[in-house]
Amino acid sequence: MAESLRRLSKTEAFSLLQEKLDKWSDNFLINTCDENVNRCCELLEMTSRLQGQLFLILNLCASEGGIYGGCDALKNRLLPWLSQGFTSSSATSDLSLDMIADVAKKDRTISKLRVDFEGQLGDMEDDLNRSRNEADSLKQELQETRAELNEERSASAGEAIINEEDSIRLNSSMQSLKDELRMYKSRVGVLENYEAESRRLRGDVNLLREEKAILTGRMDYLTASLPPTSPRSTMSVGSDVVQRVRQAHLVTRFGDMFSRDRMDAMDILRTLSEDHEINQRIIFACVEEAFNCAKKAYRLYRTKVRSTLQITHTGPETLDEAVQNYVNKNGQLLDVHSIVQDVLLAMNTHPVLSYPPEVDFKALSLFIRELVKVAWDMSALPNPLDIILARAAELFDDLKYRRSYDSEYSAPLVNHYIWPALQEVMTGRILLKGEAVTRRGATLSSPRRSRSPSRAVTPRSGRSPSPRRLNGTLSPTGSRPGSSLSPRPMSSSSFSSY
Repeated sequence: MAESLRRLSKTEAFSLLQEKLDKWSDNFLINTCDENVNRCCELLEMTSRLQGQLFLILNLCASEGGIYGGCDALKNRLLPWLSQGFTSSSATSDLSLDMIADVAKKDRTISKLRVDFEGQLGDMEDDLNRSRNEADSLKQELQETRAELNEERSASAGEAIINEEDSIRLNSSMQSLKDELRMYKSRVGVLENYEAESRRLRGDVNLLREEKAILTGRMDYLTASLPPTSPRSTMSVGSDVVQRVRQAHLVTRFGDMFSRDRMDAMDILRTLSEDHEINQRIIFACVEEAFNCAKKAYRLYRTKVRSTLQITHTGPETLDEAVQNYVNKNGQLLDVHSIVQDVLLAMNTHPVLSYPPEVDFKALSLFIRELVKVAWDMSALPNPLDIILARAAELFDDLKYRRSYDSEYSAPLVNHYIWPALQEVMTGRILLKGEAVTRRGATLSSPRRSRSPSRAVTPRSGRSPSPRRLNGTLSPTGSRPGSSLSPRPMSSSSFSSY
């Protein structure tokens, strides 16, 4: 029986029957009536042969079951079908075919679902195994971490714990270190001043050496090349050399102050006030007041020198030439501190400048100190240099100033100045251009705002000089020991100019 069934399966008769049936269905409308009848008879013949084989297999299956093998199936399915005929049925042929097709479709669907389910089940088993492996590895790592944590706890428990006395000792040491830190911070500014002074002094020494070499060489050359004249001509030649050398150095220094020192001062003011325009006005006012105070102090010093030399002056040169020669040799500014204080007082009592109460001009002391020294040296030249007087809301002069990057270039009026122009006093020649901001509708500065009571300063009428410089003379304590013609003595925080 099994061999007959296997042989029938290998022949694939039902597949061939299905192919012929599909082919007949496709060509049914094209074939003639005879061709269609032949095809139907052919299919009936194949069906009858297959039924014969199936009946043979049915007989073998029933014989293997004994006398009563398969009785129920034969009674319930085969005998009723045979009694009603091969083509007769309780339902129509179309309904039978639809039922057979539905059953086949359901069988295919069930087979596909079974295959998908088995595949998904295999994937889930793989994921489960993978998750179990990961869980095992994590569990092992957790155990190792716990072991390490226990070891660290045991090690930390074994270390010495700082007791209360140690804490008190550490707190006292910390407090003493904080006190030392505050003390060192207070000394940082002084140390920076000393370093700056030492650098300036070295530069002054080098400059004086160069001036000495230039003066010595050029004086010898000019004296030898010129015809014999009076000693006054020789003195004028020396003053001209001093003028050229020192003027070039001071003009360069003034330009460097605009590009470097001014920006440092702006950074300091930016920490006190965010108003950029007010900060620029404050810097410009510092430059003006520094030049005013330095020129005033120099005039007093020159008057004192003149009054002293007038008593003992003899020689072919005039008194003014003798005074200028003395200033060229011994006119270095020594008392910078008092002039800086005068500048700070003038800034605090400025009649036009508007600034917020939190601005403290003492933060600009180093900047003002450098301005005072440069202004003093410019005033001490044979042909002095000075800044040009400038006021807001005046017409912009392209020969003296240049506009800033944020100016309105079509505006004719100056809103405020950033840096003054530098000129020769005698000739009026412009040496360095200043910088200004032009705006449309520029007006004079607003009235000065009130400051906090802690910052109040008692103004001195007319900004009179300090007591040591009244009436154009200096007190005996204002002179350097050993010389009655020297400026006021140097304080511990001041240093020599160029």
